[in-house]
This record gives sequence, structure tokens and C-alpha cells, in this order.
Amino acid sequence: MEGQENRRPSRGEMEQYARKLAQLTAQIYAMSPEQRQRHAQKICEVEERLKKLPDWLRAVYKDELAKLVGKTGDAQPAARAQREAPAAPEKPAAAPAPDELQPDEEEDDAQMYEEPENDLPAQEEEDAFVKKPARRKKKRRWGCLVLVVLFLAALAAGAALAMWAVNDISGDRGNVRRTKTIEIEQGTYLPGISQQLEDEEIVRSGLLFRLYVQMKGEAGSLQYGAFEVSSAMSYDELIEVLQTPMERESVRVTFPEGITATQFAARMEEAGLCGADEFLDVANNGDFSQFEFWAKRDEDPAQFMACEGYLFPETYDFFVDEDVYSMVERLYSQFNTVYLENDLQGKAEAMGFTLTQYVTLSSLVQEEAGGVEHQADVAAIFMNRMAPDSPVKRLESNTASYIQNDNDNNYLNNTVAKVLGGWENIPEEVVQGYDTYAREGLPVGPISNPGLDALVNTTRYAESQYYGNGYYFFVTDINGNYYFNQTAEAHERQCDELRANGLMAG
Repeated sequence: MEGQENRRPSRGEMEQYARKLAQLTAQIYAMSPEQRQRHAQKICEVEERLKKLPDWLRAVYKDELAKLVGKTGDAQPAARAQREAPAAPEKPAAAPAPDELQPDEEEDDAQMYEEPENDLPAQEEEDAFVKKPARRKKKRRWGCLVLVVLFLAALAAGAALAMWAVNDISGDRGNVRRTKTIEIEQGTYLPGISQQLEDEEIVRSGLLFRLYVQMKGEAGSLQYGAFEVSSAMSYDELIEVLQTPMERESVRVTFPEGITATQFAARMEEAGLCGADEFLDVANNGDFSQFEFWAKRDEDPAQFMACEGYLFPETYDFFVDEDVYSMVERLYSQFNTVYLENDLQGKAEAMGFTLTQYVTLSSLVQEEAGGVEHQADVAAIFMNRMAPDSPVKRLESNTASYIQNDNDNNYLNNTVAKVLGGWENIPEEVVQGYDTYAREGLPVGPISNPGLDALVNTTRYAESQYYGNGYYFFVTDINGNYYFNQTAEAHERQCDELRANGLMAG
């Protein structure tokens, strides 16, 4: 502190300084010629300090030096000590010879008592030895440096996050702009609306939008219905749009469980929403990788339609002016919801199947079992046939076979042949891919779009009394009754009996 740095040293402190110079001189005496040469610069510094000593301090210096050198028992150095400090002191005979000046004494001398740059008047000689505060070597404070760096990084990250939030609120979300018509269902509250805006890539953060709406006190003003929104809109603009639903004409279409993709397309065309071919083109060739199930599908070249099995049967409301992609997306979105909520991927893997194989078996169950109560039983028969030790390796389901009968429910004949203009136009690999009388195991893909009951009941095959008990055959009559048998002979007798009674279906 300033008051301490400018105070005059006491007489005792100045005498102590002179004694330290005497100690350094004694060490110089004890040096060998080689050591003196090595420390020549330090020795010159000591000599310079000695020259500046006033007479009264020089006497203190000489007395101290005489005591130090006299302790060695050498008379010559003791006599030398009575003279002025020598320019190149000689070594006393019995004095110890340290390798170098002691660090603490050297540092004290060099750092604690620095001489003024200019000579002082005689009356101020004592001021020449003002004691300076010790200057300690600065240590590198790496810990502090790390903390500073982390603090600056946090500030930078916070600034970046703040800028990101400001841009989202203001509608500055980059060069890619999306304009969509979204449908907010009745009963959807602010959290659902906010998440929907994020899922549709209209805003970057549904949570931030939700907090902003709550802060503005507008949560209760948002409506349900159809809204045309853009990713270029600010939060305030979005709030304004969501307060007034669009007036759009809509059409309700119902898709029964188990219908095919071509039947989906026909119903869309009949509703006046789009052409059947346009619908199938988007459903089969569009990119819907935003859905989790999409990447889990098998893509066999022999599969007739890539969309088959994933168009979820349900009742939907479509806008008359809605684009085809958006309508197909709605169907896939519903399947994806069922897929996630019911862990269909986990169920498929538990059965040893891929997702496509699992949906394919579910579609067979959907077509073969007219009643929900028999779906697990039918699944059990098919699983028995696909077991490694099964004596019946083929599924032999009429729903996917060589049979060319328009009255039978046969995917190849009633769907594929009609789309391609006749059985003769079906590629051979497609016939082989679906004919369960010719190939072992499952067809290459689903033969319809199963509903939730078929998807779930297929996984319950092990609960059926017919699973693992040697049952490989079943048949239904025209009244919807099911008959299960263990051998082909018993199955044929059952079929003959039903024919004789006029109960045989098909």
C-alpha cells in the first residue's frame, strides 16, 4: 500500500541491510576462482552497493564482516575486512566454499533493497536504503484461467441460445420456408397445439411457443379447426392465425379393416379428393421418413405395393383442397401412432420377425379370421406351420394363392391381376412371392391393411389352445364357425362334411 511503500526505513533496518552485504562478502571470500568467474556479475553488484554505503553504515558492514571472517581462524581475511570492500575478494584459507550464493539472501538483497537510479544529496543518504516491498514471483493461475474460459463459453452459449430464441419468436428461422394447412382437433389445448407446430416444423421450439403464449395471456383464445400457417410467421402472427379457423369444405371417408391399397385409392377417388393412380403413386413412392416405422420396412423387389399394410384403416376427414401427400401422410401418421403406442416393433422382434413379416402375418390373420375372437387361433395355426419341426411347411392360405376365382378372396387374382390387366401380366417373381401353396413361410409382403385388432391378436398366438398341440389345419363354414384339425385326413373329412351339408364357404 502507498503509505507503507514511501515510509523511511528505521536505523535498525538499514544496519541489517549492511550486515547482509557483509554476509554476501564473506561468501565471496569463500569462493574458488572458478566460482568467482561464474558469479562475476553478482560480485560486481555487491561492489556497487558497497560504494553507496554512507560512512556510518560502512562501519557496521566492516564490523560484521570482521566477525564473520574472524570465525574461520584465518588472520589474513580478518585484516582484509578492515579495508574497503575489495573489488575481487580473495578466498580465506579455512572458510567454507558454497557452490553459489544462497538463494534467500541473494533474493532478499536483490529484491528488498533496490538502489535509487540517481545519486542523492549527502543530507538524504539514509533515503538511499528505503526498504521496498518484496516482489514475489507471479504464479500462473491456471485454475482461474479455466474458470474465466468456462465463464466466457457460458456467456457465448447463452448469447447464442438467446439469439436462437429471439429468431424463433420473430419468425427468422432460416431460408427454408414451409407453408402448411394444419388441423387442430377439438379438445386440443395449448401443450398439444405447441407440440403440433414443432412437429410440423412451423416453429423450432414448441415449449418456447407455449411459454410465449402463456406470457401473453392468449392460451384461451386459440381455436380448433383448420389453419394455414408458415414457418416464416412470428409468434404473434401465429397466435393471430390460430384465433380464427379457416372455413374449408371437408369430406369424411371410412376405410374398413382389411381392405387393400387399391381399395383405399378407389375410395379416395369416389370421394372426389384425388385420382386413384395419383394416390397410389404418392403412397408407394413418396418419402415419409419422418415416421419411425418407415425405416423398419422390408423392401423386397417382388412386393407388389410398398404401401400395402401401412395405410391404417380408420375414418378420416379430408379437406377438399388438401394436397395428396398430406392426405396419405395422415394415413401413415395414424399407423405410426399405433406402431409406437403398441410397441409393434418389439412385438415383431419377440416373434422372430421383421416389421414387414409381422404386418404380413397380421394381414393373413385379418383375411382368414372373420371374427376377432378367432384371430389368435388362426395366428396359432400359421405359427405352428412355420415352426422348425413342422410337417407342413407351407401356409396354404387361399387369400394368397394360385386360385383364379373371382368369388374367392385372393390377393393375386383379385388385386394384382386387376391392376395389371390380367393374371398373364403378373410377373412370375410376384406370383412366386405371394403364392403360399408354392412357397414356404410368409408371402413377401402384406396382402391387405390390417386393423388394430388383427395386429394385436396376432401377437397372442401363444394364448390359443391350438398353439403347439399339433394343429395345422382349420376351415370355416358359411356361418362363420371355425373347425381346427391336427391332420390333413381329418381336415379333408371336415371339408367333405361341410360340402355335403351346404355349409362350405367359397
